[in-house]
Amino acid sequence: MTILDRPRLPGGSSDNPSKLPVALDGTEVLPQKYITIGGRTSPLLGARSWVRKMRFNLKRIFVLCFVVFCTTLVILSLPRDRSEGYVGADFDKDPQFANAAKPEARLPYDDKKRGPPRGRVYPKGAGEQMTFQKQPNPPSLLRKDYGDPFDFQPPHDQTVLKRIYEAVKRVDFDGMAKQECPTNVTLKEFWLQSEGRHVTATDSWERFYSQISSCEVYRDDQVLEGLLRDLNKMPIRNVHIMDGGTQVKLVFTFENGKQAVFKPMRYGREYESDVNHFYFSDFERHHAEIATFHLDKILGYRRAVPTVGRIVNITSELYDHAEKKLKKTFFISPAKNRCFVSRCDYYCDTTHAICGLPDLKEGSLQVFLPDEGSVPRKHNRSPYRRTYSKKNQLAEWQTNMDYCATQVKSKPVYAHGRKLVDLIDLHIMDYLIGNQDRHHYESFNVFGNIPSYAIHLDNGRAFGRTDFDDHDILLPLKQCCLIRPRTLQTLLNFYATPQSLTKSLHDSLSRDPAHPILAFKHYPALERRLHDVMMAIDGCLKKVPASAMVVNDYHNHEVEDTQAEEDSKSEDTEPAADPNRQEAQLPPAQPAN
Repeated sequence: MTILDRPRLPGGSSDNPSKLPVALDGTEVLPQKYITIGGRTSPLLGARSWVRKMRFNLKRIFVLCFVVFCTTLVILSLPRDRSEGYVGADFDKDPQFANAAKPEARLPYDDKKRGPPRGRVYPKGAGEQMTFQKQPNPPSLLRKDYGDPFDFQPPHDQTVLKRIYEAVKRVDFDGMAKQECPTNVTLKEFWLQSEGRHVTATDSWERFYSQISSCEVYRDDQVLEGLLRDLNKMPIRNVHIMDGGTQVKLVFTFENGKQAVFKPMRYGREYESDVNHFYFSDFERHHAEIATFHLDKILGYRRAVPTVGRIVNITSELYDHAEKKLKKTFFISPAKNRCFVSRCDYYCDTTHAICGLPDLKEGSLQVFLPDEGSVPRKHNRSPYRRTYSKKNQLAEWQTNMDYCATQVKSKPVYAHGRKLVDLIDLHIMDYLIGNQDRHHYESFNVFGNIPSYAIHLDNGRAFGRTDFDDHDILLPLKQCCLIRPRTLQTLLNFYATPQSLTKSLHDSLSRDPAHPILAFKHYPALERRLHDVMMAIDGCLKKVPASAMVVNDYHNHEVEDTQAEEDSKSEDTEPAADPNRQEAQLPPAQPAN
């Protein structure tokens, strides 16, 4: 007898087939999951009930997930309350953007591992902080009144000035200035004297190259003016991408076959670096290269590469002469402006395209240095290089105030000669312009045994913020307590007359075709930083005598001079991982008749 229902009778169990229930007639009853088919018991057909249960559970899970999803959408669509709990409330209250008159107070600093506080913040001078900014017209085309650039009071302290003058009154500045570079020979003169060959000088590029000397990058102002004029006016023959660049840089080849590197304008003069950007990821500023070249000149260094502003037509001067791979990146924006992207490691995409208005674009043109095959250079890793890391942000020299004495002055390459004093000159200028991105420095290696100087290259990230002074840049001066007499005399002269530094810079910049080069809010920052440099010098003069501090060359008598000579040959000369290493072919030197 086949029975489909399972009556539960005493003495039997529907779950245990060994104890089957018994029907009224005495026969055993099989459970449903043991239905007989053809006289045999099959457990497979019992899975139907399990499948029906699973289907029911899956439906319930799906309905639950759908309800949660819809609820989440409703919550996200509700308007946010801009109250104390709002995410951006703390940013809106950031004192950095308040219109305060004094530097913000700093919290007590007890962390010895992280070193001293990292500079001051001046909220009043802060410009508008933006992730990106609409690209404006070149200021030189607007011709509007920018107001009085010197409507501020510099923080100069006459007491500090008198104290410094008293400490250095026995220093013979004029006599020491003559001994700073006793052998000042140009490249043309050196090759003629040492090898009996001469360099042709048929255009402004060749005249500039032939005038590079063992003491300065350029000497003759007329040669310099002719070069800057040609950079600004000479027709462009072709344009190609500068290989290996982290940001957009183009190489212009002019009708005379000579070249220069072009950095286009990214944003206006008023834009300031984002406070959340690291020094190594910030945008480069074309006007920073121009302004640094002029500041380097008025400080008397003459070690920066000649740079000038130029307004180019993106259509007729760039697109029409562009190489194939560069031409592919040009397009017309929705605003009907001509744009291009180029190719580089960072910021070369449509979001960060370079656009004209409609096709005019300002930029800086910097002449190439001579080809290293003809005029070799050393690429020196700076001992005051930053970590370039987001996690370990402080290098040893930023936390160890004895770093110069133990790690720099004792190193043979810096123990004798001008290298260490040149490095301090470079950091003084970097502090004035606010440049934190100094990892390598280069020097010519062509003048035989004549010691060369550090070339002031790679200044594109200067003049980024007017509200912040990074005192770490001055640590080489504060730790080593060394300064060149001509540098000290120049700084004293500018500090003695308030605003004379910014007025001299303003007059020099006004002669550039793309003026105004700097926003006027940078002028108070320059004067403020000049005051900080003088305070650092005053602090050193309290620790060491002027005779030990004011020197043309440093000599550590505990290190043998022969060791320094050998070490300079094996010095860390790895090439700087930076796109601003510029080279141009020098006309071949020919034997003199």
